[in-house]
Amino acid sequence: MLAPTDRTPRASGMLLAALLALLTLAACSGVPAAQPAPTPGGQAHTDDHSAGISMDHIHGMGYAGDGAALYVAAHDGLRVYADGAWRRPDGPRHDYMGFAPVADGFYSSGHPAPGSGLPNPLGLIKSGDAGRTIATLAFQGESDFHLMAAGYRSGAIYVVNPAPNSRLGAGLFYTLDAGATWKQSAARGLSAAPVQLAVHPTDPAVVALASEQGLLLSTDHGDSFAPVGPAGPVSAAAFTPDGARLLYGLTSLSAYDLASRQVVTLDAPALGAEDAIAYLAVNPVRPDEVTLATYGLDIYLSRGGAWEQIARQGEPAAP
Repeated sequence: MLAPTDRTPRASGMLLAALLALLTLAACSGVPAAQPAPTPGGQAHTDDHSAGISMDHIHGMGYAGDGAALYVAAHDGLRVYADGAWRRPDGPRHDYMGFAPVADGFYSSGHPAPGSGLPNPLGLIKSGDAGRTIATLAFQGESDFHLMAAGYRSGAIYVVNPAPNSRLGAGLFYTLDAGATWKQSAARGLSAAPVQLAVHPTDPAVVALASEQGLLLSTDHGDSFAPVGPAGPVSAAAFTPDGARLLYGLTSLSAYDLASRQVVTLDAPALGAEDAIAYLAVNPVRPDEVTLATYGLDIYLSRGGAWEQIARQGEPAAP
């Protein structure tokens, strides 16, 4: 088990605020990094799957489809980790935000790759082929959802809309039909800015929020939230594939059992003094496989035992 942290709640809150400020500055530029020249079809790609693996930002992470690979959304497209190696998949190098893996692909938002010919921002999109192609579902050229999550099996999508668009006001919204219709959540009980969303894999009414006030859980489509676990800032949260537990943390890792309402501390990698957990992901096929990414661009993977570092400061870690 982890030793108790020596960070006070105030210090943890200051750390989270500082990390979020840096992340927001990086994410809001709307200008993807330099990319290869587009193909005649307008889709920039590389034939060398091992080229350009390094990441200067991480905008999301998870297991899409059959759980065979871990997907990391970066400022300039996707990175994939499978069979002990990193690679870049073919396809446009969009600046994916709000990356939300599901059983048949992933939902996302963000900004288009140069040469793609797509309006900026992307709005709500979906890909079923690892990002090779995308389908626009809603709000193209209108909205960029940095805070978005989806139920892995249900496909329920929740977004925090930062500014009104042609159909939605500002606030927390959800759709159960891939963006065709939307409902606003009342979000009662939320008194601090949300940092991250997590949606139950099968129950579309259950959604969690990581926030500066702690971990919050709703069982009524986000109309009301109640705190779970100890008070204190939480930067990341993810449901287990069966929906029975909710993993969460800031500088340490805990699990909340939805049935017993008990919290247990889990083993976690030792993070740097100025680092914190940015994303958590649990493999939907192998639930003992958990991946943790930090704001410092370190990525760790555990398969029920010791943690293995697979990326260090945005670069593939040596075996």
